[in-house]
Amino acid sequence: MMRVTNHAAGPRLVWPKGARAPRLLVPGESAVLALPDRPDPCLAAWAAAGEVRIEAAEPGPDPRPDLRPERRRGRERPTSGGEA
Repeated sequence: MMRVTNHAAGPRLVWPKGARAPRLLVPGESAVLALPDRPDPCLAAWAAAGEVRIEAAEPGPDPRPDLRPERRRGRERPTSGGEA
């Protein structure tokens, strides 16, 4: 995970790893993103020009909590043993 900060005068589009759409960073915005394994030439050029800053993100809690509901076991079924 890398922290990407936009220092440019205008917005910048960054493609996070595995995303279907790019992430828009407005001027002054910072986001922690998983970047692709191969270097992005646009992002590298912006970093060389000082328009964006790319830093390693400090480890912390997961920014995206697990929103899936817990799986239920279903209804309890009575045992086949007869009760008197």
